[in-house]
Amino acid sequence: MECTALVDTGAAMTVIDREAADSIGVTYTGRRRSLVSATGHKLEGEVVIIKELNIEGEVLDYEKALAVEFDDEVRKVLRSLGVDESIIVGFATVGLAGIIPDTATGRLKRVEAFLF
Repeated sequence: MECTALVDTGAAMTVIDREAADSIGVTYTGRRRSLVSATGHKLEGEVVIIKELNIEGEVLDYEKALAVEFDDEVRKVLRSLGVDESIIVGFATVGLAGIIPDTATGRLKRVEAFLF
C-alpha cells in the first residue's frame, strides 16, 4: 500500500486503520492500547507489527503500530488535509527512519543522525 500519510509530531506511535492493517498482513500481538486522536477522540486498538514500512525510501522492519477503527470524524479530518485516511505516522517512527518533519516546508527531510 503506497500513500501520502500525515506525520503527527504529537503521536506516540503510528496508528493504522484495522481494515488497512488487515489488507497489508500485519501480525497482531494481543496487546491492547488506547490513544487520544488529534480530534480529541479516544482510539482503542491492538498493537500490531508491520513487517516492512517504507518512509521516503527508508525501510523499517517490524515496526510497531496501533490498529484501530478510525471513526468518520478522524477520516474527515485526514481527507481535509489531503492525506490518506487509513494511517497516521507517529513522530518516533519517522525518527527511526532518520527523517524529521521540516515545519518551514511541511515536508519530511533526511537527517544524518537523530537522537531521542
